[in-house]
Amino acid sequence: MHWMNNYVNALREYARDYVLENPGLKVLALLITGVLWLSVASRPVSQISLNNIPIEFINPTEPNLIVSKQNTATARVYLEGPREALESLRGGQFSVTADLSDIEPGVRVIPLKIEPNRLPANVSVKEIEPRTIRVTVERAIEKEVPITPRWEGEPPAGYEVIDWKIVPSTVKISGAESQIREITEVSTESVRLTDKTGPFNATVAIDIGSPNLSIAKTAGKVMLIVNIGEAQKERVIGNVPVMLFGAPARALPLPRFVKVTVRGTRSALDELTPSDISVAVEYRTGSHTFTPKVTLSPGFAERVVVRSVEPPTLRVR
Repeated sequence: MHWMNNYVNALREYARDYVLENPGLKVLALLITGVLWLSVASRPVSQISLNNIPIEFINPTEPNLIVSKQNTATARVYLEGPREALESLRGGQFSVTADLSDIEPGVRVIPLKIEPNRLPANVSVKEIEPRTIRVTVERAIEKEVPITPRWEGEPPAGYEVIDWKIVPSTVKISGAESQIREITEVSTESVRLTDKTGPFNATVAIDIGSPNLSIAKTAGKVMLIVNIGEAQKERVIGNVPVMLFGAPARALPLPRFVKVTVRGTRSALDELTPSDISVAVEYRTGSHTFTPKVTLSPGFAERVVVRSVEPPTLRVR
């Protein structure tokens, strides 16, 4: 029984050293532990709802798959957790995700969720409204289209846009196949004309008309070259005589007089007279009809353009 006595003595020493020694400190430690536990256990759990949380599409099956239509862009999220943790959350800190893994082109219904690692550890998701999102998934394609200017207003009275040029004249756009197929051109941002009376250049942005489309990164702006000048008009000048060259002595053109339609600035056409226009026919043996050649006097050669001659062909008798 000697070993039993040793065991009992060891228990007495343990009780004296670890249980009975400094009993006040041990009781105080137990009280502090209890208070801390009660503080944590009694902490209230709250719920909040956050509106307009953006929906993010992740993990597309193919790099060129895009969502061209969706029945909503945001969701409402109900969260549960300690009040302090919930009050520190903001809608911009996380997003609702729709996983496009194994999704093929077409109309699809995809569950919505929030990745756990995007929220504090003591906050959980109770509900997401809506629970699913309906989307149209398409393949993205590229297309090169011309660029046209978008005018704002008109030049002052008596002036007009004579011509314009855009450099570069085309741009490559990309987007959902159903949208790209219908686009035949894109325009620039608005260009103001109301105070313009002469030529000008402007660097302008391209407006592709839809946030779902994109353009090449290097083609965000283009150079627009506009020629504005005095307003032009057309004028018909009749009874212009026809001169005949290289024909027999008594040959005559038929008809002997023609009508010439010209276009130019109003001031230039007001100054133009029949004597400033010459119409000539070069006779060639064996030919039955001849095309008249119209020449303007030097003062009008760069200001006036010949549009037509009536009749367009002549005979020689």
